[in-house]
Amino acid sequence: MANKALRAVVDDGTREIPLVNKFGKLICNVYMRPADVFSILARYETLMKDLPEIVKPLEDLSIKNDGTADYEDGMTAIRKAEEELKRRINELFDMEEADDIFAKRNAFSSVGGEFFCTRILTALGGVIEQAVKEETALSEKRMAKYLRDQEQVNADAGTAAANTGN
Repeated sequence: MANKALRAVVDDGTREIPLVNKFGKLICNVYMRPADVFSILARYETLMKDLPEIVKPLEDLSIKNDGTADYEDGMTAIRKAEEELKRRINELFDMEEADDIFAKRNAFSSVGGEFFCTRILTALGGVIEQAVKEETALSEKRMAKYLRDQEQVNADAGTAAANTGN
């Protein structure tokens, strides 16, 4: 008999979100835990607020459409900004997602006159918002059931106390 490694599989609420282009072609899969409601929203909002500061060193660079620069100093600034952006995206999801997101296209390449990373972050923001709404609704439904059950326990306890003369 083959010796198979034992493992326990736990549903921790992680959701796989396919990130696709407008033609439906997979860019990569992103994994998130929407039950982390307030934390993931706060991290996303902070990242979006900080994005102008992250890209500020690129303002005076002549960046090509593919997200590269002609000079080594420019490439160093691009790599440094991309490294910070990836770190923050990984922090956002509390996982290592950023390398996959930008594996096929430079974060600072141009798409319709804006950075590719801006389009990615905007799309991810919509998905985060939707997933958090869904998770919040499920949580509220669970809590409503718990509260109904608790009310029934309390009512039963009150009836039992009344019947015993307490």
